[in-house]
Amino acid sequence: MKTLKLIALTATLMIGASAAYANPADAMGGFDALNTLTDASYATIETVTPTDAQFLKIETDNAALQNRITDNKYITNSLAAQGYAPSDVVGISGNGTNVTLYVL
Repeated sequence: MKTLKLIALTATLMIGASAAYANPADAMGGFDALNTLTDASYATIETVTPTDAQFLKIETDNAALQNRITDNKYITNSLAAQGYAPSDVVGISGNGTNVTLYVL
């Protein structure tokens, strides 16, 4: 019984540590996320603080990111529907057909 509790506690701590580490400044997928924009058909929009935006701007080539967004009508429409433009995006994460865009 103690072994089972130990395993459950370990799993809980690992999941908690992963969730605590998940912050927009660390979510960048690098070129993989940027390349995902070509096939992406849906975007989740997350607002970030000015401090997080500074970290994201350091890690992201904003010109390339904004060009890729402009080239994808689905992502541009997702942004526009929520009142944002490609120039508002400061970061990206994701894979497959779904991406998360971070806006200021």
